[in-house]
Amino acid sequence: LDGTVRGFFVVGENPAVGSANSRLHRFALAKLDWLVVRDFTEIETAAFWYDSPEIENGEMRTEEIGTEVFLFPAAAHTEKDGTFTNTQRLLQWHHKAVEPPGDARSDLWFYYHLGRIIRSKLAASTDRRDRPVLDLTWEYPTTGALEEPDAEAVLREVNGCDASGLA
Repeated sequence: LDGTVRGFFVVGENPAVGSANSRLHRFALAKLDWLVVRDFTEIETAAFWYDSPEIENGEMRTEEIGTEVFLFPAAAHTEKDGTFTNTQRLLQWHHKAVEPPGDARSDLWFYYHLGRIIRSKLAASTDRRDRPVLDLTWEYPTTGALEEPDAEAVLREVNGCDASGLA
C-alpha cells in the first residue's frame, strides 16, 4: 500500500475479494507497477483496475491506475502431473488426465520457463546478487511439444536426489 512493492504474482488466490480486508488489497494492487495473475478465468484480482467497488463509487479511476496486469491461463490439477493439496491439507500425487485447453499451462511449466529465461538473461552477470538464481538447479528434463518439465524429476531434486536419482 505504501508503494514499495513493484510487482506481485497471484496464483491460486484472489486477494481482491478473498479476505477480510479486500478493499485494502485493491488499493495496494493499484500501486503496483505490474501484476501477474494465473487462474482458470479472469478473476476479480485481474479485473480490479476496471471492475471493483472503488471504480464503481469513484474512489479509484481506471485511467489513474498504472498497474500493468498480465493474465495467464492456468491448467487445472487434472491437466498436469504433480501434487495437489485439498482443503483438508492432504497432499496427493496425481498424473495428468487430459491436456490443458488452449494456452493454459501448468504452474511448473510457467515457473520453469520463466526461470530459464531469467537465468539466460543473467548468464554473463558477475554481480553477486545474481548468484542465487544462477546457482539454482534448473536442468530438468522436459517432454512434448510444450516442453513440460518432468514433475517427478523436480520432486526427486527437491527431496535431495541428484539427476541420477542418488541422494
